[in-house]
Formats: sequence, C-alpha cells, structure tokens
Amino acid sequence: MASTGIKVLAGEKFNIFILIFYIVVMVAVSPLIPEVSLFKLGDFTRDTINYYHTVMIPLALLLIIYASFVLKLPKKISRIISVSTVPLLILNIVGLVLFYPVATQGADYIIQGARDVWMLGIAFLFFLGLLVVPFRDKARFKKIWGAYLLVVFSTVSAGAATIMGMIYEYGYLYGFGTIPLFNSFMNSIGGTSSFLVNLLTSHSHEMLPAIMGGIVALALIGFGYENLTKGKRRLVNIGMVVSMIGTVGMTYIYIISSFSTYSIPTLFTSGSGGMNGLAFDDFLTGLIGVGALISVVGIYFVLSRKKSIKLIQVAELLVWVATVFVMIGIGYIIEFNEVYYGFGSPGAPPNGGAGYIYDMAYMNAHLVFAFFLMPVLAGLLLGFLLFIKRDSRYVNFSAYLFFAGILLSADGVLVYLVTLSWYVEAAGVALTTAAMVLMLYITANNYRNADVVSGHNKRLSNKRH
Repeated sequence: MASTGIKVLAGEKFNIFILIFYIVVMVAVSPLIPEVSLFKLGDFTRDTINYYHTVMIPLALLLIIYASFVLKLPKKISRIISVSTVPLLILNIVGLVLFYPVATQGADYIIQGARDVWMLGIAFLFFLGLLVVPFRDKARFKKIWGAYLLVVFSTVSAGAATIMGMIYEYGYLYGFGTIPLFNSFMNSIGGTSSFLVNLLTSHSHEMLPAIMGGIVALALIGFGYENLTKGKRRLVNIGMVVSMIGTVGMTYIYIISSFSTYSIPTLFTSGSGGMNGLAFDDFLTGLIGVGALISVVGIYFVLSRKKSIKLIQVAELLVWVATVFVMIGIGYIIEFNEVYYGFGSPGAPPNGGAGYIYDMAYMNAHLVFAFFLMPVLAGLLLGFLLFIKRDSRYVNFSAYLFFAGILLSADGVLVYLVTLSWYVEAAGVALTTAAMVLMLYITANNYRNADVVSGHNKRLSNKRH
C-alpha cells in the first residue's frame, strides 16, 4: 500500500493534475484573497505580488514536470521532481496564510524562503537532467535541437532571475550589513537602494520572458514538430534560434546591470533628453516573441487532426500572438512616445509627461495580461492537452471561450490605455478564467481514465507533414 502511494505521488499524471487544479482554483478565487487587486493603476502592490508568486511558482513546477515528460528525462530525476509537488504546494498555501498577520510574518519569511530554495534545487536538478537528453536519443535531438536548446537557455535565465529575486528579498527584509564583503561590493556599485532597485527590475523583467520562451519551446516539442518535413522543421528551428539570441542577450544584460554600474542603453533615441526610444533589454526580450511568431508558421502544419485537440493547440498559439501584440505592438509604440507618456511620471520632459497616467494604465494592463494571465494560460493549456483523448463538444466550447477571452483581454489592454477603463480587460480575464474552470472540470472527469503517457505519444506519432 505504501509503495502504491509513493508511485502515485511520484507519477506525472497525478502531479500535473494536482498542479492544474491548484492553479485554476487560485486564479478563480483571486478576488476573494485579502488586499489583492489586479486592476489598479501602476505597478502591482506587495500583497498582489505575494499572491502572484503563489500562482507562478507552481506554474514553473508544472512546466518542469511537463518538460521532464516530453523530453524523456531520466526516471530518477523525474520522480524526485514530481514527488516535490505536494510539499511545495503545502508550503505555498501556508506561506500565503501567514503573510497577512503581523505576528506570523517572521514564520512566513522562513516558509516562503524554504519554498524558494527547494524550487531552486528542483530547477538545478532539472537542468542536470536536460544535459543528458541529447545523448539518450541522438536521432530525436537532431530534429528538436532548436527547441531543446531554448529550454536549456530559458532554464538558466529563469534560474538567474530567481537568484536575483532571492537576493533582493533578503536585502529588503534583513539588509546586507551582516555580510561585510558583499556589503562592501554593493556599496561600490551604487549602494543598497540602487542595488535593490536594479535587482528587482532585472528579476521581474527577465523571469517572464524566460518562462514564456520555455513554454513556446516545450509546446513545439509536445505538439510534435519533429514530425514536420525538413524544410518546415528548419523554419521552426530558425524561430528558436532567434528566441535563443534574445534569451541569452537579456540574461547577460540583466546580470551585468544588477551586479555592476552598467546602465542599459536606449536605441533610436529622440525627443527631449532622448526620452523616446527602445530600451535595449526590451529589444532583446522582443526577439523571444519574434522567434515564437516565426515558429507558429511552421508548427501549424503538425497540429492534431482531432478537432478538440487542435482547437486547444490553436488557443496556445493565440496566446503567443496576443502576448507579442501587447508587448511589442503596443509597448514599443509607447516607448517611442515617452515624451508624452513620461515613463509613468507626472511633470514635463525629460522628467515626466502629460500622458503619464496612460502609461500607468498600460503598466497595470500589461502586467495582468502578459505577465500573469497569458503565461498561466499557456502553461495550463499544455497540461490540459495531456488529458484530452477524443473530440468533445465541451472541450470545443472551452476552446472558443479561450479564444474570446484572449482576444477580449488583449483588446482590453488597448482600451485601458486609451480610456483608463479596465472593464473590457477584466471581462476578458473573467471569460478566460471561466474557460479554465470548465477545462478543469473536463480534466477531472478524464483524469481517472487518462493515460497521459500513451495518449500524448499517440499525438506525437502523427505522420510527417
């Protein structure tokens, strides 16, 4: 009996399902969590950021377990990673509860710190597992090398962002006075305040592009792009190379800007004080999105012939396109007009702009959409696909809800920017959340009978296209 229980806890099927369940529930109940307000001009509050991490860390674990499956990591590594799911979710929930009472905040720091260290250990173990993948199936590696390498680079980048975030949190809570050598180094590059701001900026700006790049690569492998004809597979790999350039470049830029006096430059400057222009780091993160769009052209030809599965796969691709639209299509336009938008600061150029409040609206809108809703949805869709074995009108309806939610919330970002009204985006978020809940119900019904491994491999064994 004990042996059976351990096998269940270490099984991919159980852990993927329980992570899907946890994430969907947490997204659905977000309006009920104290002091959490997704729609508020400007940056997320500390309470919202704390909630945000209780969703995104399990999402990262879901992606790691999914990657272990589609890349066929060594079983011992996969089992160690999978068996960590329940303990990490418990730490996550306890940390969220202890976050609010002042009397328990000390315990909360310990609980959430333990969770973060544990998760970093899992990421390192996953990275070690990735290193052996090319040697386990050389023929397959030659076909998926582009997506595989993007997964590797995304893992390294996300790991670097995690470490920077942990250093920031330690400095924010305790300071660095008890670490003389580090304190001296920090003072040499601008002092505590400047160092912490740079760390936080690098952590937040690097983590999500790294995760989204990894999701794109994993989706391509999961959808079976190895089965494409050579020319179409080459196109997908070209997209992966473009995304890799962006991932490696942004990782390097964010590390040196955090641990040195390097200041990230702005490209194509114009206007008062050179306010208008594209930040170099945003150019690099944009390359990740451009690579994803290139890959969409090739991967479309290997989507499933089963309508329900194909619709969910198309929803995944739509997430990528919508995210690029918001981050590049809208974001870049704002950056080239900062004389008006003023970097979200009131005043006159070069210290602010007349339209600063609209910049604050975009900041909030794109944080909700591109930094929260879309990465969560992209990861969940990969998980949902593992439990769909046949066509279903309920799955089809969920997919259409996803389409509506994605398009409405993306359009809502633009409406929010222009009118300062967040209701359209909120309606899109609500539709998307409703679709998540419906797909969770469908997944739960399929869970008992779903054979995750064989079902997924059948989709990977499509004929060449």
